[in-house]
Amino acid sequence: MQLNLRNNNDVRLFTITISVIALISNAILQYVFLPADLYRQVIFSGSVVSLMIAMPIAYFVGQRMRDIYQLTERLEYAVNNDKLTGACTRISFYQRLEQFEGLPIALIFADIDHFKGINDKYGHKAGDEALKAFTRTLMDNCRKDDIVARFGGEEFVILLNRSNIADAVVVAHRICAKVRGQLINIKGDEIQITASFGVAEVTSIDQIDKALHWADLATFRAKREGRDQVCAYDPVRDPDIAVIGAAE
Repeated sequence: MQLNLRNNNDVRLFTITISVIALISNAILQYVFLPADLYRQVIFSGSVVSLMIAMPIAYFVGQRMRDIYQLTERLEYAVNNDKLTGACTRISFYQRLEQFEGLPIALIFADIDHFKGINDKYGHKAGDEALKAFTRTLMDNCRKDDIVARFGGEEFVILLNRSNIADAVVVAHRICAKVRGQLINIKGDEIQITASFGVAEVTSIDQIDKALHWADLATFRAKREGRDQVCAYDPVRDPDIAVIGAAE
């Protein structure tokens, strides 16, 4: 059993609990080891002393436990979430796959169109703002038990729980339209971004890398055919070859 003190209220409750335990323990010890007449004389003063000792120690220990818990939470968040966007990291994505074992799942690969052009024209800070706005749109259009992960640069992967490829196509079209309809204020200019989406079904968790590759191939086709659209993986239209020199 692990005791986690998350905030100041937990620290106060911990302090009170330990102090009460110390008070009761002191009274029991005095009752057991002291004569009755002496016990009646020292019970009050002994209780006061035990509280004066226990309360500051318990409060100090509680604060340290709270600090350790909060530090651990921040470290876990830093490991599991992308610092810029708040999306899951690639590492976290793979770590969470086990919970979807045996469930129908589908993948959406999302890639912002012409992202390099945004960086070149407005600067990298503007690119960061575009990434954050894009991530919010992805998360706002997914469920809590889905995963939105940043795989690198402007590339994101969405894992849809209890979904097939048809469900994923519907979600991808909805997100595509939301992204297209959103204006981002960058240095006084309102710019519109679009994204290309590739969809693939995951046959089993141990085939996740193959499904990611299929979704990537479908995204490449979406870009090749004009960008700002959704393509579902098709083994005929998406030949399994290395994608070299892909469009942005």
